[in-house]
Amino acid sequence: MLFPFIKKLLRAKREHTKIEKPYFDSVNNPIQMMEEDHDHAGDIFKRISKLTNAYQTPEDACNTFKALYAKLKEFEDDLHQHVHLENNILFPKARYIESRL
Repeated sequence: MLFPFIKKLLRAKREHTKIEKPYFDSVNNPIQMMEEDHDHAGDIFKRISKLTNAYQTPEDACNTFKALYAKLKEFEDDLHQHVHLENNILFPKARYIESRL
């Protein structure tokens, strides 16, 4: 629901048209839910990092074990990038555009 609404906001801005108020009232409501989800995911990965000793494998670990830890670290890095883009770029821009329409 959030991302289609953001597309509507962008279209309304580009076309200088008004937009109907969404059933969720404001873009702030679903964004807040998404930010809470991002915080929860971050907490999960903090726990995973702690349990894996920051993804450090034992010296005698097999290649499969090493690959698992490498992929977990890669996933965490991708998640951080994803959260950064949404929380610090997309969401503030969506809030700004909605406030101007």
